[in-house]
Amino acid sequence: MDIDLKVSENRALLSVRGSLNSDNAPQLQEKLNEVLESDIKYLDIDFFECDNISSTAIGKLLLFYKDFISKGGEMEVIRCSTPIYELFNMLKLNQLFTVNLG
Repeated sequence: MDIDLKVSENRALLSVRGSLNSDNAPQLQEKLNEVLESDIKYLDIDFFECDNISSTAIGKLLLFYKDFISKGGEMEVIRCSTPIYELFNMLKLNQLFTVNLG
């Protein structure tokens, strides 16, 4: 699993490759905390090369989302793999933020 965070002014791109699970969810949390502690207002997430996401990682993403929008941020999944897209739709996460299929 690899997580990359690129920041440009008030926008960030978080790219995840591999599987997100309970073992590596703390790495995701670290990157999300970096975004929360900065002046970033827009977060784009790329899950296109992510093949699996655990409930632990989804929980971290939801807690981040709550905190991020409360400080005026906007989040969007700009690309995701079909399994992740279907999971997010099933969990109705697409009703919280935009989720785009790869």
